[in-house]
Parts: sequence; C-alpha cells; structure tokens
Amino acid sequence: MNQDLISQFVETWGTMGSSWGVSNSVARVHGLLIITDRPWCIDEIVEKLQISKSNVSTSLKELRSWSVVKKVFLPGDRREFYACESDAWEMLFNIMRQRKQRELDPILASISATCEQAKEAPFGIAVDRLVQMKQMLEVFDKLASLALKSEAQVKALVSLFPNKK
Repeated sequence: MNQDLISQFVETWGTMGSSWGVSNSVARVHGLLIITDRPWCIDEIVEKLQISKSNVSTSLKELRSWSVVKKVFLPGDRREFYACESDAWEMLFNIMRQRKQRELDPILASISATCEQAKEAPFGIAVDRLVQMKQMLEVFDKLASLALKSEAQVKALVSLFPNKK
C-alpha cells in the first residue's frame, strides 16, 4: 500500500471538502475510505489520521447520514468496521440527494415564502430580483429532481461526452 499516495489523497480530499462546506475531518475520513480497498475500524482511522476517536466517530456518523459510508462486520471480529460506497456513481447520487434535501429544498421554500410576503409589502424590496431567483432555483430543483429520478439516463447522457485523456 503506497502510504504517500494515500496521505496525499486524504489531505487533498480534506481540503476540497472544506471548500464545499464539509468539515476537514469528515472529508479526510471519507478520503481514507475512498482510496483504500478495505474496511477500517475506528481505532485504525484514529491512528492513521491522527485525530480523536470522538472526531472519527462523529465524522463516520455524518458520512453514514449522507449514505456514502456503511458499517460492515468482518467474520470473527467483534469490532465495527466502515467502508466507502463502492460505486462512485451511487456515491455521487447519494450526495446529490442529500445536498438537494439539506440545501436546495429549504432555500427554495424560504425564497418562495419571501416572494409572497414581498409582493404584499414591496416597499424597499427588490421583488423582481427575488422572483428571478425563485424561478432560477425552481429550474435547478427540476433538473436535480430529474437527474435523481433517472440515474441511468444521467449516466447515458454523460457517456455521450468525449472522454479525452
């Protein structure tokens, strides 16, 4: 196992996760599980990443709530192990589902309510801009819903793009 390659990927994934609003620890744990081909127990993750056991446990709980990590059991071992979703596409769609639910749905509901209230008392409010934002978010919501409804079609569509190496 190339430890330098693993460390480099874990740190890069951690930095990238932070820029997406995911804690560095959560992203680093996820990165470790992505790049390695075996399940890990909490104590191994603690030792490898040099972060606290409670931080690892919290990170795994968060990753499980996103459905990108699952708990697995190894025969003859009573410890709990964790493995990354093995299908990269499934991982992407799970993240898309969660981001839509946690981010897009609430902001769309909020801006819809704000638009209705602003129309009743428009003084000092950029009603037209709010309506445009609401319409834009509705388009994104429809696109996300369509993509999540037919994952096979999204994969087929992506396969039409040239794969330059």
